[in-house]
Amino acid sequence: MSAELIVVVVLALFFLMLAIEVPVAFALGFSGVIGAVMLHSFRVADSVLANVPFESTAKFSLIVIPLYIMLGAMATQARIPERVYTIINRVAGRFRGGLAVATIGASGGFAAVSGSSVATAATLGKISVHQMIRHGYSAQLATGIVAIGATLGILIPPSIILIMYSIMSGESIGALFSAGIVPGILSAVAYVITALILVRREGRRITADAAVLERVSVMAGEGGNELVSFASEPVETPSAGLAPESKSGSLFAEMRSLTWLLIIIAVVVLSIFTGLTTLSESAAVAALVATIAVVAEHFRSGLRSVIARIRDGLSEAASVTSMAFAVVVGAGIFAYFLVSARVPNNLSRWLSELDVPPMLIVVLILVLMVPLGMFLDSLAIVVIVVPIVYPTIIGLGFDGVWFAILLVKLIEIGLLTPPVGMNCFVIAGVTGVKLETVFRGVAPFLVCEAVIVALLLMFPDIVLWLPELIAASK
Repeated sequence: MSAELIVVVVLALFFLMLAIEVPVAFALGFSGVIGAVMLHSFRVADSVLANVPFESTAKFSLIVIPLYIMLGAMATQARIPERVYTIINRVAGRFRGGLAVATIGASGGFAAVSGSSVATAATLGKISVHQMIRHGYSAQLATGIVAIGATLGILIPPSIILIMYSIMSGESIGALFSAGIVPGILSAVAYVITALILVRREGRRITADAAVLERVSVMAGEGGNELVSFASEPVETPSAGLAPESKSGSLFAEMRSLTWLLIIIAVVVLSIFTGLTTLSESAAVAALVATIAVVAEHFRSGLRSVIARIRDGLSEAASVTSMAFAVVVGAGIFAYFLVSARVPNNLSRWLSELDVPPMLIVVLILVLMVPLGMFLDSLAIVVIVVPIVYPTIIGLGFDGVWFAILLVKLIEIGLLTPPVGMNCFVIAGVTGVKLETVFRGVAPFLVCEAVIVALLLMFPDIVLWLPELIAASK
């Protein structure tokens, strides 16, 4: 059997396993082993299973992944995201469209500590959608705003996706993080402008029926420590064992949470700009700050409550880290098979020989990310695609950092695109709003995303200006 036919068979097996809902990590690993057997022998496959899991994970650079995951988990336990949302809402929510601005701003803030689109969608979906519906937004617009705001989580540093891209490609993590800042700000501004236009067009009519409001209220309250009131200003449900906070006490708690967030952001961003610490050191310090925030925010509930919060945060971090590293191992086995079959080299040579402009090749590669984003986890897309297409991108003379940001943007679009946009599924699940309503709400923002991607394609300096400036200053 020819190598080309073996590749087709293995890819068909991989997508079949995804179709029957086998976890991505196991689908990658099993398909890669079968491919190694078909391409070589059982002895080679046995060697791959013995060596690749260790080789793919025994890299010091991977330490930033569990540290940033722990940072996000501890920040959530400290109630930083919900309180930051509340304080932004106090300021921006007084103006027409201000609640939309507050939600997008809070998405950026939560993204800075979680690095996860799905986590941002789940958390802010429970907190903010019912508030916007209560203040006159349609369910369609409210869920669309949360869905698009959540995509900032994989672009604004620290981003687990950009870290994985660095590991797969060899590009500098610091350069990737700095490259994501300007496009992240540009995206947030574009989302705000689009949301304000939609709010102005929609007016202040309430289009959600009582059943939707009831479902949203119930779903928002299931998390225990979420904002569940439909009052004009959000009211926090106190943790078990705590007395309800007064308005002044609540405001003080919100200001503390904002301070914790600013400290965490400062630790990450200053490490990028100043080089005072390495990326792994800054990740460790930021995770430590988030853990201290958990202690500070819950010590009045007693030592048992603090320990429980830290235990829950560590448990969540361990679970997510295990998933991430399982994908890394599975992708390592699958990548071994692809490299053995010379897929990256053959693809690079074939694309470079096409009689079309190089930019068109880049566009075609990026467009393929959208259907992949509908069915695969963002992390899986990066670990599968980057080893295959990165040599082609570099061979065509394009910058790997610039391509990384474009890749992330297209993955974002995949997270929002029917029929399987992950962010939309999560928001529909945590709010009780129909999935088709969420997809309709996201549609105008997809047009906005397409404009941003076109700008990044035409003007690469939007992405590369800041990394080049930082490199020149060192």
